[in-house]
Amino acid sequence: MMFYYIGYSSNEKIRYNASSGGIGTTIIKYLLESGRYGSSMTFVFNERECMYEPKLIYNFSEYNNCGSIYQEIDNVQFIKEHLKDIRNGIVVTCMPCQVNVIRNILNKNNIKNFIISLCCSGQTTIQGTWFYYKLLDVKKTDVKLIQYRGKGWPSGIQITMKNGDVITKDNYTYPWTLMHKSLLYRPKRCLYCTFKTNPNSDVSLADPWLKEYIENDKIGNSVIICNSEGQNVLRNMIKTGWVILKEVEEDVYVKSQVGTIEIKAQSNRYKSFNKIVEKMGADGSMYKKIVTSSVFLLKLHLKLLKKLHKIV
Repeated sequence: MMFYYIGYSSNEKIRYNASSGGIGTTIIKYLLESGRYGSSMTFVFNERECMYEPKLIYNFSEYNNCGSIYQEIDNVQFIKEHLKDIRNGIVVTCMPCQVNVIRNILNKNNIKNFIISLCCSGQTTIQGTWFYYKLLDVKKTDVKLIQYRGKGWPSGIQITMKNGDVITKDNYTYPWTLMHKSLLYRPKRCLYCTFKTNPNSDVSLADPWLKEYIENDKIGNSVIICNSEGQNVLRNMIKTGWVILKEVEEDVYVKSQVGTIEIKAQSNRYKSFNKIVEKMGADGSMYKKIVTSSVFLLKLHLKLLKKLHKIV
């Protein structure tokens, strides 16, 4: 049985700096500081490589509250490589498609685990972010830090340059939308994915894309789906003042994510289309090299995708 909530962290700083309500960050803080778990994951920006990387932590003071990361990260491989470093179980944050594999690996090695998954409409390769810099006429070697979300809701991308300048763009606006809708920087598995959430995670988190929140919320709330283990944790957090939550019906989640749910539901229907897109976006693809050489050609590519989607 699944349970549904909507709400936010009672820690104002965590809530503001997170993507949508700070619930995931607060769960990690609670489970580490209560001693129920001894390890967790965070993500830090590698300035030299110009990308985010996972890091194992044992204390919440090591945690980097960086908001959502729109960059593919191989959390499965990271867990495999750090099994011996995990102390007293681990709290994992990952994509829905990674939940089952990570859970199986940890259970097989008798490592207790609590998994937080993030509702997902499809991830982007790191090359997608680098191409985004190109559209902004920014050199990735000049980038000190990028934060995709956080600092209010729904916020947007914030790029800190090495010279101190900061470039800000509202959430899901041009030119990110141009890159993202092209599907040329979508990992192969995302093209065929039917996961929006994963019921095998203890807690799943989503943005509340509902009229009342879009019009009135400027700080952040989370839509939460949880199993019985997740609910037990959340109930304790409510009682002890860590979070402010109200229980809601399933249709609140469905309404808040209706667009992505519909797209995921149609994934199998458009396999032929996705196979074409996969070839277009393949590494070394001449087509990809040509259409990403100018904004004009990339916009023509988007028109082609619309036609293909109708006829394939």
